[in-house]
Amino acid sequence: MRSPSELSRGERELIATFISAMNGCRYCYLSHAEVARAHGEADDLIEAALSGVISQFPEKLQVIFSLAEKIAISAHSISKKEIELTIAKGWKEQTALDVIFVVSCFSLINRLVSAAGIEPLPLQRNIEVGNYIAKNGYYQENQKE
Repeated sequence: MRSPSELSRGERELIATFISAMNGCRYCYLSHAEVARAHGEADDLIEAALSGVISQFPEKLQVIFSLAEKIAISAHSISKKEIELTIAKGWKEQTALDVIFVVSCFSLINRLVSAAGIEPLPLQRNIEVGNYIAKNGYYQENQKE
């Protein structure tokens, strides 16, 4: 989520929010919406991710969210055609792979969180955590044990 990519960190958080909402994982979609917001993503884009309405994204991002949706629903049907369409819309091939990575990770994480019955954090706590993650990342390498 934080490695170099043509997609901004905020855009990757929007994908995480979008997939988590598709999967019905309230803990994840509420928390990642706040991380996206802390990365400067606009409220209308966050709402588009939460509602799953791809047409509400800017045109260049629509192909990214269409690819994400197809991966989430029927990954087995992804073909070179989808990757070529992403490239034709101005993205690099690596960006399509980044989308595959984010969707795959959140498909797994959403199922773990939902099956474990983890409840969403209160809004204020999600905001605090979102701001912290946007500033510091998900993992601090120099943490003391």
